[in-house]
Amino acid sequence: MTEPLNILVILGSVREGRMAEPVGQWVVEQARGRDDIACELVDLKEWDLPYYPYADAPAKGNYTDPLQQRWAEKIGGADGYILIAPEYNHGPPAVLKNALDFVYAEWNRKPVTCVGYGGNGGARAVEQLTGIARELQMAPLEASVHIMGVWGKVKDRVFAGDEKDLKWLGHAFDEIAWWGRALKTARGG
Repeated sequence: MTEPLNILVILGSVREGRMAEPVGQWVVEQARGRDDIACELVDLKEWDLPYYPYADAPAKGNYTDPLQQRWAEKIGGADGYILIAPEYNHGPPAVLKNALDFVYAEWNRKPVTCVGYGGNGGARAVEQLTGIARELQMAPLEASVHIMGVWGKVKDRVFAGDEKDLKWLGHAFDEIAWWGRALKTARGG
């Protein structure tokens, strides 16, 4: 048996009362039953990345800022990513875009998918994140999850996805595992 892929589940919101936290915890919990992926929750609230202050994104390993070096190490050590993507004003939150911009090469040639919520299940945020992922040379997957009516699925800060949410999340896990393994092999990992 091969070692499970390291998939980072990145909470794309830092707002008080955010739904990203219970949704992200649900994603990680659902992944626990799998032996092909190991999901780790990454909370941007704990990283407190300043808004991208760098004129150029330096080559991999040449970061001078200690926080940027730590973020690069965290991102670079992953085999793929699941972005918990709320939709704010028809797009992804600025904090998530900033986290993507904070390093560059560490994202390259790795799969990414989104779990969106908000207007139309976060479809507009996910669409924009797909274009951003392409620019970062990531492999955005078609298997995203669009949670409709997220507020009605959270009780006492615990999210409970319905059958449709579970079905699409299972599909997203299958795809990130397949693409993650293929791209890791292609990268020589």
